[in-house]
Amino acid sequence: MYSTHLAAAGGALYDCPMSYFSHSWLPFIYQYGLGGIIFIIGIVLTLKAGSFSPRTNAKHKKWLSILILGFVWYLVMHGAWILAALGHEGWAVAGGVVVMVLAVITTWLTFHRSRGAV
Repeated sequence: MYSTHLAAAGGALYDCPMSYFSHSWLPFIYQYGLGGIIFIIGIVLTLKAGSFSPRTNAKHKKWLSILILGFVWYLVMHGAWILAALGHEGWAVAGGVVVMVLAVITTWLTFHRSRGAV
């Protein structure tokens, strides 16, 4: 259906640079902007409730790091794919390198036993 509308419009959808923004970056900003706000609110609520204490518990500190790195990993991965789709391969490769570094750090945090962790 989407490609039919493009063919019927003669590809006019992509004649305007704003179309690239509204169809690629605007959903990205909405998803990770609103999702990030909800993510932060959730973390703050668990900290305020006392059920999550990264300052005193090494395991909680590790999992807070994993949660944050996981959110950033998805954000960078999604951004790299958008950049690749829009023809910015150099930036997409840089994003891919960042994703790989985040994956290694997150894996290390997941399987490394910190002091005091059971």
